[in-house]
Amino acid sequence: MEKRALYAALLSAAVLILWFVLFPPTPPQPVEKGPTAVPPTAAVAAGAEATSREEAAVTAGPGVQRGAGEERISLAGQGWVAVVSSRGGAVESLVLSEYSDDAGQPLEMVSAGAARPLSLGANGPWNEEPYVVERDGERLVLRWSDGAGSWVEKRLQAGKGAYGLEFEVEGGGRAVRDGVVVGSGRAVKQASAGGFGSFGGVVRVDGEFDRLAAGKLDSPKELRGTVQFAGAEDHYFLLALLPEGTLEGVRVGGRKLGELTVAEVVALGGSKGVKGTLYAGPKDQRILAGYGRGLDETLSFGFFGFLSVAFLAALRWINGWAGNWGVAIIVLTAAIRLLLFPLTHKSTVAMRRMQVVQPKMKAIQDRYKDRAKKDPNVRNRMNQEIMALYKQEGVNPMGGCLPLLVQLPILWALYTVFANAIELRHAPFFLWVSDLSIPDTLVTLSLGGFALPLRPLALLMGASMFLQQKMAPQVGDPSQRKIFMMMPIIFTFMFYSFPSGLVLYWFVNNVLTIGQQVLTERLMQRTASAQ
Repeated sequence: MEKRALYAALLSAAVLILWFVLFPPTPPQPVEKGPTAVPPTAAVAAGAEATSREEAAVTAGPGVQRGAGEERISLAGQGWVAVVSSRGGAVESLVLSEYSDDAGQPLEMVSAGAARPLSLGANGPWNEEPYVVERDGERLVLRWSDGAGSWVEKRLQAGKGAYGLEFEVEGGGRAVRDGVVVGSGRAVKQASAGGFGSFGGVVRVDGEFDRLAAGKLDSPKELRGTVQFAGAEDHYFLLALLPEGTLEGVRVGGRKLGELTVAEVVALGGSKGVKGTLYAGPKDQRILAGYGRGLDETLSFGFFGFLSVAFLAALRWINGWAGNWGVAIIVLTAAIRLLLFPLTHKSTVAMRRMQVVQPKMKAIQDRYKDRAKKDPNVRNRMNQEIMALYKQEGVNPMGGCLPLLVQLPILWALYTVFANAIELRHAPFFLWVSDLSIPDTLVTLSLGGFALPLRPLALLMGASMFLQQKMAPQVGDPSQRKIFMMMPIIFTFMFYSFPSGLVLYWFVNNVLTIGQQVLTERLMQRTASAQ
């Protein structure tokens, strides 16, 4: 028994020794000297104190940074020259070198009294005191700090695209909390506007484009979401921010400058500041489309914009060899009328047939006139007889309308091109027509203290429209025909203040339509003679 116990003890010892040989225990790691453990309450207090020190460091920002005095620094890019003032570190002048205003002076995008681009939305010394100015290659760097937590750093340089200025605005404290000013609309009455175009704010947020009329902004309007662009426009020019990164939103308000109210646009970047490209240039479809983001939506080409873009490209091509935008308008209008001639011919023939059938149709209506008003059954019989007459004579009552409806998108697209294309701005035609973007005033007459401009193109357009109405097939009842005969007078008053390029298009279109009506009449007579 004792021997068995001894054997068991020796066997157990052997197993233990073998176990420790095969699986030795992990040696203890040396303990590094570290901070002495503290009670939980002390740890919380220490953490709060550390956080307070960190926040104080962030709030404090850099030391005091102010310039010695005001400097004006020139900065140039593709198509523009800017003057940046060190006082407030903002753009005080931005001239488009390839364009002039209506007085013949270099076109200025920053109006006197308007908010300066790249100034800060919050009022404070950061908009008044001089910044420290540095040149870093082609980049302009401006720094300001009050040493008490508010600081601003702005970096500007010419953009890669035409009319683009790249910038970045960072800051701390109260300086950047209310955003960065994109700019304001131009406070000028444009003779070249011709009553067209928009004057206000333009924004594209979350893929939705919106126009905000400056005069209707009683209070600033904030738009939150993903901002593709935001800016201020007039008929032919645009000042807009294309942000890089995410903005919190934009704020658009109205600012009164003399007799005019212009839009003022502020980009809200929060504590992160604002970075992006400032586009300051013309509403040139090719340039705007090149920037993407739907920036070319600021052109008012309307629902049939894809046709307008195609016609504008054709107009540029024609002007390339004609050398005159007025001639290009005439050639393009003639080409379109030639392409549409089959539809116009078909419409005129259908209207002539309706004119022949009209007395018979009138006789049926007179026969049922009194009873049709009281009895629906009688009215149905009258309509059945009229439809039977159409079938007998081979006439389609919609035959004259459908071809015209097909032409409407084309005519509207041409209309919007000639009303909005910047290519026609300050473009001369001939004689007294020196600018196709404004009315063609030959002379201004003084009648009893009233100034009456004499505009031959508008008068010729009205006369051609009257002649066209007289030559067109007379369909419909007498009251309708009287209304149609009033249209030339109404259109003459409407077109009297329109740009001469648009009036020229309408006049040429009328003349060519008259020619097509004469040709259609002769073809119909020849067909009737052959039969």
